[in-house]
Amino acid sequence: MRLKVNFCRISLLLTAAAVPAGALVAQVATPAAQAGEAATGAAALPLEQGEGRAVATKLADDLLTSFVYRQQAIQYADMLRRNAAAGRYDGGNRGDLARLITDDLQAVHKDGHLHVSPAEASPGPGSGPRAEAAVPRKFPPLIQSAKTIAPGIGYIRFTAFMGRDEELAAIRKWLADNRDAQTLIFDLRNHHGGGLDEMDVIFPYLFAERTPLVKMAVAKYIHDQGRYSAGDRPTIQTAIEGDQVVDTHFAIPGEDTPLRKAQVYVLVSNATASAAEHFALALKSTGRATLIGEPTTGANHFGGSQPISDHFAVWMPVGRTYDIKTGKDWEGGGIAPDIAIDPAQALVVALEKSGLSHDQALALNSTEVPAEPVHRDKLRSR
Repeated sequence: MRLKVNFCRISLLLTAAAVPAGALVAQVATPAAQAGEAATGAAALPLEQGEGRAVATKLADDLLTSFVYRQQAIQYADMLRRNAAAGRYDGGNRGDLARLITDDLQAVHKDGHLHVSPAEASPGPGSGPRAEAAVPRKFPPLIQSAKTIAPGIGYIRFTAFMGRDEELAAIRKWLADNRDAQTLIFDLRNHHGGGLDEMDVIFPYLFAERTPLVKMAVAKYIHDQGRYSAGDRPTIQTAIEGDQVVDTHFAIPGEDTPLRKAQVYVLVSNATASAAEHFALALKSTGRATLIGEPTTGANHFGGSQPISDHFAVWMPVGRTYDIKTGKDWEGGGIAPDIAIDPAQALVVALEKSGLSHDQALALNSTEVPAEPVHRDKLRSR
């Protein structure tokens, strides 16, 4: 979701990687540096005298004022201050420091979003005023495929929800082209996350009545600092519930088309993260779709990129999204599929359930190869 904060535009986003400080759209995951991989760019620059201690101390303060859970923030802050005083953060380059602090944070409490990254020396993707500038350089197309994959079956595969006009228009066209489809398949198997805009284009086609989907909560003390707002959109209803500000995300019906009765399949994997998990839970919880694959990433806490210093930024989780019926979120554990299967075979299963033969499904699956792996061996959130 593109929630507005004073340090960035908050998003439901996802997992790891560097993002320029002050990015106006929340970071989208890109492949993390591997152990032993040579640092480049800003990450390769050596730390200045006392810089590591200053970054850790400032981050401790920031966590206490912004992190989604106060008690965890206190534990993070105490650890950072102890380590800084002991000289743990005094050596190495910027990339080393970012990885070390991130590892230390995750050792205290796992969080699918929280991490530190070196800030780029000059503006790059993610630093502009619109989401267009926020797409990481090495990303595949945001919509990898959108088609009628077989008669009566619409298929679309996403990389991320970045709210760009180009992708929103492409989704509307795909929905219009498939308005009479009996089945829609949403492939989120390597979806990095993003915001609400794409969801708010899709959901009006799938629901016949105004329907609450999920809730998004942030502590009132964070909200009252002016750090949080879901923005002015008709799909969000805001209320004060005790010490929290809670936004309910609604599906608002649009044009009455046969898609209201279409069967819907959502393909998921442990690379399905953040906003994609919001999308999947919204459709699963309301009974509007069947999830096929494996449990999702487990990156729940929404937030955005916040500068720590001129040279470092933190992806700061400030709130959580949760199931209206159970009150539970998916941090760490992910969202379980309705049909558990190797995610590499999820499209085959969806096509078979849509009426195609096994051979037909296999043939079509071979033509739709996701641009990135649909399974990760290691997740920050677990």
